[in-house]
Formats: sequence, structure tokens, C-alpha cells
Amino acid sequence: MQSMKAAAISEKGPRPTMEDFYFLDVDFGGNGWIYGGIYDGHGGDYAARYAAENLHLLFLEKILRGESPFQAFRESYEEIAGRISRQDSGTTAVDFFIKDGWIYVANVGDAEAIVLTDDNYIELSTLHRLDNQKERERVLRSGAMIEYPYVVRGNRGLMPTRVLGDAYFRAVGVIPTPAAQKHKIEDKDLYLIAATDGLWDVAGKNEVASFARNYPEIEKLLEALKREALINRHGSDNLTVIGVNLRGD
Repeated sequence: MQSMKAAAISEKGPRPTMEDFYFLDVDFGGNGWIYGGIYDGHGGDYAARYAAENLHLLFLEKILRGESPFQAFRESYEEIAGRISRQDSGTTAVDFFIKDGWIYVANVGDAEAIVLTDDNYIELSTLHRLDNQKERERVLRSGAMIEYPYVVRGNRGLMPTRVLGDAYFRAVGVIPTPAAQKHKIEDKDLYLIAATDGLWDVAGKNEVASFARNYPEIEKLLEALKREALINRHGSDNLTVIGVNLRGD
């Protein structure tokens, strides 16, 4: 398989502060693997910054010990959550690992990833908000109150139902356990797109897929997505997007 080109954009947008962080390495571990992670913080930037600086290191240690990508993601997410549990801060996350023609993805919250194909798209993440009926039922069973779109404990609310951090909400079912999926790269696949809700809240996945097919170069595609989200659609959030051209350079 040809080497794959990847790129990232991260913009503060109209928000007064920047709470998005990311990590991207196209020679991960010196093995030609690709790793990317996007973290959308809240309650300050501590959790997102810490995850961006450390989660991939934990994951690599576990992979090199022979753990499966799914196990490595799960344990790394739990460990990061434990390390930041004393901070009143949290972050959503979407991470991907590309090795030997396979894409492995893990996520918590509303940072998500898709693969764009010639004529469709494939979801590789799970939305962890109350709109997801299974998530809604799960937090209710844990004793959460709901004031849509927020999971409520006491006088505080949180929109995502799974996050890294936000230890205060663990008692009502807000957990750091990621959803995880894998995808075998096929000839029809064009791009892997991972992004924060700064993209997905203003553009549907089918819209992003259709839009992206007009751009054969990953850097130009990401610049176009930035303009579309922040300028044309008046996005009001931080925006971070990582793209990988699955057909190589």
C-alpha cells in the first residue's frame, strides 16, 4: 500500500478560548503506522491538552507489548481518565490507528470519525449524547437526571455521556469507556475524516462526504471544510479536523 498523506487543522473560531487539541504522527512508533487523536475540552483546557500530550504514548506502549488496538485504546482511555480525575475538567476524544491496511478507531463523546468512499460514507465512531437512546437509557439507570441536552447531577449538567475526566459525573454514568470499531481499507475508500463537533454540528456526515469528493488533495479539503464550517455556516465552536488520504500520495 502506498504511503498515506495526512493533515490537520485546528481553529479557535469565534469562541473566546481554544479548548481543542490534537496529535498526529504519520510514522507512529517509527513503524510507518499512522496515529491521530482529537480532544475537545470543556471546563478549561487541562483535560484535552493532557490527553493530546499523553494518550498516544500510553497506547504505543501497550501496542508494543502485544496488546490488541481495542484493548490498548480501552486501557489508555481509562488510565488518562484516572490521571486527570482530580481536575474539574473533561474532554471528548476520537483516536485512530492505521496499521497493515486496517483502521482502528475509539471515541468518547461527540468527536467522531468517518471513512468517505466513492459513493457513500462509513461511520467509525459512536455519538455519546442523549440523542443516542442506548446512552440515554444507560445514564438513567445510573441515576442521572436529564434536562435535555444535559446529563444532570446536582446543579451541574454535561452534554456528552462519555468523556475523559469530569469525575464528578461518574456517579451518574458518565464514563471514559470508549466505543471502538475497525475498518479494512478498500479500493473505494477516499478519506478518513476525524473531527470535533465543531464540524459535525454544522454539517451532516453525508454533506461532508459529498463536499469532500470535490477535493483530491487533503490539505485543500481541510481548508475548504474550515471555510465552510466557520464562515459559510457561521460555526460558533472551536474546530479541529484530521484527514488521511487513504489512496496514498
